[in-house]
Amino acid sequence: MGSSSPSLTLLYSLIFASSVLLSRATLKVLDPENPALDVTPSRLHGHVFSRDVFFCERVKVSGHSRWKLSSYASSFRVTLAPSAVIPERLHSKIQVCFHRNASLGLCQCEKDNWMAVQKGLWRTAMSPYEERYVDVKFVGDTSGSVSIAVDEDLQQWRLMCLAAGFVFLLLASIVSSWVPFYYSTSMAIGFFLVIIFLLFQGMKLLPTGRKNFFHLFIYGSVLGAVTFVLHQTSILVNSILVNFGLSEEMHYLVYIFVLVGIVLAGAGLGCWMVRKFVISKDGSVDDGVAQFVKWATRIIASIFIFQSTLDTLLAIAALVSSWAICTLILKRWYRMDQSDSGGAHAWLQPTGQVARYRRVEFLSRSGKMRSSPKSSSAWTNSLVKGE
Repeated sequence: MGSSSPSLTLLYSLIFASSVLLSRATLKVLDPENPALDVTPSRLHGHVFSRDVFFCERVKVSGHSRWKLSSYASSFRVTLAPSAVIPERLHSKIQVCFHRNASLGLCQCEKDNWMAVQKGLWRTAMSPYEERYVDVKFVGDTSGSVSIAVDEDLQQWRLMCLAAGFVFLLLASIVSSWVPFYYSTSMAIGFFLVIIFLLFQGMKLLPTGRKNFFHLFIYGSVLGAVTFVLHQTSILVNSILVNFGLSEEMHYLVYIFVLVGIVLAGAGLGCWMVRKFVISKDGSVDDGVAQFVKWATRIIASIFIFQSTLDTLLAIAALVSSWAICTLILKRWYRMDQSDSGGAHAWLQPTGQVARYRRVEFLSRSGKMRSSPKSSSAWTNSLVKGE
């Protein structure tokens, strides 16, 4: 015990001395009330004989309180610019470390965390609610001052991400069990698939033939540009011919029939995909497909909400709040719909309760209806089909 007491005394003395030295050091603060300041790095104590580091300075960048929600979609842009007295050839010897660790010693960042000033400017972005530290290091015989500024930038696209995330989160439980949603999206996908198929068939007729993906991409781009030009040219020629009194109704009729054929082919392909992979035997959306679409939509909504702000804690709070609000809205909507129509709109129900109610179909589902004695009545009532 006697031998350990001097060691404890020495340890306490070192801690006290270090605390005194740290208290004497005044840390400069950069915040929205003080958005700019000039910093002159000083010689770092304890590194007198160092050949790499001679001057260093630290600046604290302080943000808003998280209760200030008006800065939710904003970002702080921190910029550092050397003074005019420092030659441009020495700008690369000015290094910056941007970190969160307040207990880290001056200029003690890892080697990979140091960034050199390029083209006379260094900039970065941060959350308006964070506290960061900027360590400025002059390497070699470089001396002078640097200007550090912070500017708050409102990014309106983040508000759009928040609104889109809320809408996707609200519609996830609705559209995942709604049959017309699958028909409409599948028809659109089928239409684009038919267009892509026709383009690839058209590329076969090119004199160079099919070689690789790069050539197909080039040929497809050229074909698309040529198609656009031909379309605009046909419109111009038709207008000129009409002005001269010449009728081009047959050409217009052919265009209409081709367009309608492409749309119908895409719609038919979409309907086939829905009836093959989405609709179950009882006319409702398959539970596995509905669950996948619902959670995929929720994941997309979560990504949108997390992109709505740079602050992770506020993004989590926004996600939880949006989820709770959407749950309350859906429960209230379901109760009102159930009391008004007696549960006729089953697509407002949770996925597991959908099969008990009527579902909407555009065509009859089962192929066994022709051999069934009730095939005529089933075909007549195929638009609204129940268990």
